[in-house]
Amino acid sequence: MEDKGVATLDRALAILATFSEAEPLLSLAELSRRTGLYKSTLLRLLASLQHWHFVGQRQDGQYHVGPAALHLARLYQRSIRPAELIHEAIVAVAAEVVENVNFYVRRGEARVCVDCVPSPHAIRHHTLVGEIFPLQRGAAGRVLCAFSDDLSSAALEPVRKAFACVSHGEYVENLSAVSVPVFGADNQCEGAIAVTGLSARFTDERIAFFLRQLRQASIKLSRALGADNALLQTFEAALDAPAPPTPASA
Repeated sequence: MEDKGVATLDRALAILATFSEAEPLLSLAELSRRTGLYKSTLLRLLASLQHWHFVGQRQDGQYHVGPAALHLARLYQRSIRPAELIHEAIVAVAAEVVENVNFYVRRGEARVCVDCVPSPHAIRHHTLVGEIFPLQRGAAGRVLCAFSDDLSSAALEPVRKAFACVSHGEYVENLSAVSVPVFGADNQCEGAIAVTGLSARFTDERIAFFLRQLRQASIKLSRALGADNALLQTFEAALDAPAPPTPASA
């Protein structure tokens, strides 16, 4: 039988997880609908959460996340080191895909490799930390463009919808890449993870495998970096969606 204390804690956390950046204020009726809890049960749990300042209530009756959550958020921010989280993520992906795995960030009109794990293959194209590439070309570049407000366009909407992009020979002949975005606080795109390697090794089956590994890693990393749960749920819904390919040349 499930421990009653654990069940109560699960319900309390479910209430907190219901709030989002898009909907920071929720009524008792809406909380009941979304959590599936009876209003009487909800009121007891909300009273406890209010006592510990994890939930607040406005004069109009709507509930919101309380200041205790902000305190925990600050403690979390002090405890994490984004560069370490990123490196751990790409190391984990590299162990599965056995190809180059790189992390790119946008710098103005270019993209820069800020971390990489080289492929163990004898024949490979190795990217170096600090290398600068065109922002508008390659799978990672197009991902960064697609999730940059000032550069996104209708042509990149398939990339936004799939949370991914594939390129073949767009920047270097016989080099292919698969890339996905990584998000952080305020759902800002923090960068792009990419698997790169010889096009001969990037069969449809392998690309599908790379995509799943990259998306899973990115969702986990984005959550750790503070991305909104609603965005991550949309990302998770695209876990097995095919990525739109880019042209062979630009």
